[in-house]
Amino acid sequence: MSDRNLVQPQLLEILRNAFRSNRLAHAYIFYGPKDTGKRELALELAKTVNCERQEGSACGKCSSCIQIEQGNHPDVVMIRPDGNVIKIAQLRQLQSRFRYSAPEGVTRVAVLEEADKMRAEAANSLLKFLEEPYPAMMVILITERLADILSTIRSRCQLVRFPELSPSAKAARYLKMGIPEHLARLFANLPYRFDVKKEELDRIDLAYQKVMEWGSQILSSSPEAIITLSEPWFVEEVQAERTHFLLDILLLFYRDLLLYPLKGETEIFHDSSVGPISAKQPSERIVMAMDNVLIARRLLGKSQLSWQGILEQMILSIQQNRLSMENGWQLIPLSKV
Repeated sequence: MSDRNLVQPQLLEILRNAFRSNRLAHAYIFYGPKDTGKRELALELAKTVNCERQEGSACGKCSSCIQIEQGNHPDVVMIRPDGNVIKIAQLRQLQSRFRYSAPEGVTRVAVLEEADKMRAEAANSLLKFLEEPYPAMMVILITERLADILSTIRSRCQLVRFPELSPSAKAARYLKMGIPEHLARLFANLPYRFDVKKEELDRIDLAYQKVMEWGSQILSSSPEAIITLSEPWFVEEVQAERTHFLLDILLLFYRDLLLYPLKGETEIFHDSSVGPISAKQPSERIVMAMDNVLIARRLLGKSQLSWQGILEQMILSIQQNRLSMENGWQLIPLSKV
């Protein structure tokens, strides 16, 4: 993997410099939010310390680099939870595998993914392992929950924080996965993880197009906005419990409308779709619309309320340029889809 394909190239360069100056720690904890490149960087570091060219970085072409990339290097071990936990048997197997001296020029690397899921006995076994490390060996723990790792383990590791990626960096990752550009930009601005299977992408692409039309209908006070709630695609999303997802797309659409006059371009939706609509709507009205979407989103969390009643109120409130009611919904009957 080339540096330009990594999402945290600055962190990799810091670790490479430590390797070149013989200052690498024997144990690291890579911590931070999901999808911030922790596993990728761990593998890249394993390649760097084991590259046959020994140039201070991974060439990506020697047999060692290729084996690590393919997951079959005999001295680079990935440990994942067995079920929901990392068990002591997995740590014992690692210790047994690594107790003999490494071949000359090889640094053995153990990468523990979701390291916060170690059972107490496994954590204690790892602690002993860290207190008496074998020569030419490195342990990398990967976690999103640093506080759930024993303080005694944390104190024996060098901590490396992985910051949240910017939307542009997230979009770049999705593009490399073959996601269409408009969906890559959408995914990068939503707090969900997405399945990249074709049928799922087709469904999301339809929702993207339809919500944009729906948002335009609402702002133009079209009666079609209410009718949209009973269209098959919309009902299917509601039945699959993806109503919040639709409102999140709608909110991003309105955000693009709001920012377009200031930036001259959009972040997610096509300029040609946003520009004409934005030009017709005062910014105050768009802000009011966004407030109403947020109120509807909060109300959807109350199971006793009708999703259809909530969305109808949202639509009417936006069209009348007033703020939705957020309390006093006790008499609204549940809607059956």
